[in-house]
Amino acid sequence: MTTITDINHLQLTSSSPKKKTDSSQPASDDVLSISDTSISDTSIILTNAETAALSTPDIDEAKVEAIKQAIQNGEMSINYEQLAQKMLEFELTLFDD
Repeated sequence: MTTITDINHLQLTSSSPKKKTDSSQPASDDVLSISDTSISDTSIILTNAETAALSTPDIDEAKVEAIKQAIQNGEMSINYEQLAQKMLEFELTLFDD
């Protein structure tokens, strides 16, 4: 049975001989291989992040309900002036050039 390691080894040993180049500069095939690997790793990370983001609710309903109850029970007070100031600052950042 052929494995990925076997295929990689065959690709490395069966490539045509290359002209000797400056050893500090990788051959173009080597750069392409490194880029392909980086893109693949990045793709996996982004796919995992997207899956996690899509499976997470936008709003923590339990937390919202707990805060509502705390406000209704008088256990949490709201500084309306500070709230208004923060809302204004947020709105200004939306239209900031």
